[in-house]
Amino acid sequence: MAPKTSPAEAYAAQHRGNSDHYATYFAGMDASMQQKVALTTAHFPSRGRVADMGSGSGRGTHDLACLYSGLELVGVDINPVSVEMAAASYQRPNLRYVVGDIADPVFPPESLDGVLDSSVLHHVTSFNGFSLARLEECLDNQVRALRTGGVIIIRDFVIPDGPSEVLLDLPETDGAPEGPVEGLSTAALFERFARDFRCSVNREGPVPYARLASPHPGHVRYRLALRAANEFILRKDYRTDWDVELLEEYTYFSQAQFEAAFRRRELRIVSSMPIRNPWILANRYEGRFHLSDTEGRPLPFPPTNYLIVGEKVPPGAGVELREEHSVPLAAPHFLSLSAWRHEETGRVFELVERPGRTLDLLPWFRQEGQVFVLAKKGFPRPIVNACAAHPNLGGATLSGYVTEPLAAITHAGEPPEKAISRILHERAGLPAESLRARGEPAHYFTSPGGVSERVSAYLVEVAPSTGLPAPDYGPFTGAGSVRELDARQVLRACHVGGMVDARLEINIHRLLRHLGASPGPWIGASLRLTEQPRVPRWAEDALTPVRRAVFSSHDEGGTGYLDLRTGTFSEHDAEGRVLASVPREYLVPREASRNTTVALPVVRTPEGIRVGIEHRELPAVQHFTGSASLAVTPAWRLPRTLTHASQVPAFIAERLRAEFSVTVRHTWELGGSYHTTPGVTPELVWPFAVEVEADAACDSRLRWLPLEVLIGELDAVQDAHLLVVAWRLAHALGVLG
Repeated sequence: MAPKTSPAEAYAAQHRGNSDHYATYFAGMDASMQQKVALTTAHFPSRGRVADMGSGSGRGTHDLACLYSGLELVGVDINPVSVEMAAASYQRPNLRYVVGDIADPVFPPESLDGVLDSSVLHHVTSFNGFSLARLEECLDNQVRALRTGGVIIIRDFVIPDGPSEVLLDLPETDGAPEGPVEGLSTAALFERFARDFRCSVNREGPVPYARLASPHPGHVRYRLALRAANEFILRKDYRTDWDVELLEEYTYFSQAQFEAAFRRRELRIVSSMPIRNPWILANRYEGRFHLSDTEGRPLPFPPTNYLIVGEKVPPGAGVELREEHSVPLAAPHFLSLSAWRHEETGRVFELVERPGRTLDLLPWFRQEGQVFVLAKKGFPRPIVNACAAHPNLGGATLSGYVTEPLAAITHAGEPPEKAISRILHERAGLPAESLRARGEPAHYFTSPGGVSERVSAYLVEVAPSTGLPAPDYGPFTGAGSVRELDARQVLRACHVGGMVDARLEINIHRLLRHLGASPGPWIGASLRLTEQPRVPRWAEDALTPVRRAVFSSHDEGGTGYLDLRTGTFSEHDAEGRVLASVPREYLVPREASRNTTVALPVVRTPEGIRVGIEHRELPAVQHFTGSASLAVTPAWRLPRTLTHASQVPAFIAERLRAEFSVTVRHTWELGGSYHTTPGVTPELVWPFAVEVEADAACDSRLRWLPLEVLIGELDAVQDAHLLVVAWRLAHALGVLG
């Protein structure tokens, strides 16, 4: 029997030489630090103690300490060289680094408010004989160290879902067929990888594969397991420390296994999402290899990373909201369905409405140079989990407990100042004397194509507040908590899909503009527009369409496009027991999916950036304003035949060509998907920026205007989707400063 090694000896294989070697390694690792910080910080408290496990260079731990002066950050790393370098490079009063094995009980029970494992847990398995038992022990210790209400965040690699075997086509003309790793072709590098790589699946021998002829010129085709193909794809560009990288098995759990591990530890899964880093896709995946099933049908790129967020809830608390079944809504009690006929075209529109008026409140305050907002965290929104059979384009799963602004339904006749004071007291426990100032309201339609809802949103300055207990209301076991969130960090989380509430995002942008504060850097996909000589004409009526009342009530019934349903949603605890079972009425399309895409056309010209918007006439708009006209971004419900987000750009290109006679040059995901009205519909919106040919754009029926003008006049915009994509596009292109 081989002698048992100590933890330090087990991890010693990671050692990379002297300080210069470490500096080079960490410089490359820190390139993704902004995304790491954005994905995690929106879920952490802004007060308490957080452990950054496997802190490495210490840069990410330092970033967190800088962002949150009220947090005590502790970086933990098993390598004394890393800890020594981090402590020498980064000093703050709320920051320290310690040597420790992250799988051991480094901290006492109930002593942490947050645990971050960013790209480190695969080290626990890889350097402990690929032991999942050691990983389970690690998770037990980390969860035990959390206080109730604390959060554990894992960002790592994931075993991809898909067929067990795939075809991988790799170029053989981009390097040498043999020799040093640095100069090998991608195909030759794969064969070197297959020969030398060992993992939990092939501990004693090479990676099995079959070498085949490729239909792609200059390529070799390999038939192999999807998991092995992904292991190679993830590391093919890390040649400098190739031998060290081969010691690590990147993937150890599937998404389902991660989620099961969290449920076994009685954690509420706040978010579980595969990540496809746009920079990696653009620079390391697209055009670098071809992945298909064994029949040759193209497959989506596997995730580049994975994120799961779990909250430690009190014993017996709910951890999941699940739709058990749904039936057509025969006799609505909450929602109502009406039909409206366009008097000129004869087209009939269906419209769903709920009683009362929707009010969004964003309490905010400044403290030590930071802008904080108060929002509901862990609020039960079971409808986001309705229609589980519909395509899940991004693969993300939600517990049903969300972060959102303080929102409530009010009724006609209640003065705004009275409603604001009442809601802040009832929903957030804020006394009237904590209110300092109230801004003028903004108004926007959440989903104007089918939902008759116009939100009135107020920015409300309040006295600095922390740890407010949210009063319990509603039929579930709790109504979440009211938490202070760093405003800029919420925006960054939205850039990368870490936050899904659009109305919180819209109002944070409004707040930062009101304060004259920068939103910080954009960290979503990088948009590289090419300047084109032709300039689409500036339509000065772009944001002020002609006012027309063109709809009348249609008593002969609707078109059957919309489907009102009653879902029965159960709240489950960690043991699977049902704590509550609640009916909820909601809206979905009868044939289309619950997914919507919005696409903002954009052109870079010698005169600056132009964006194209559409004028539509909708009954929801006429109901509230007396005129049916609304300036919107092009948007479409997606068919259920689209099953992955990578298929959406082709759909957008076809619709823009058919409806607006424009040709698409390039499409970028514009931040993460979002919900606009989760109390009514599970609609999930996928936003895109679309660069189009300027020649065709000049003759299109789209209304074009400078992006700077659109941003300067957003108070006139009442389409929530246009607000989201306009703010994001301006942020991505540096227009917001």
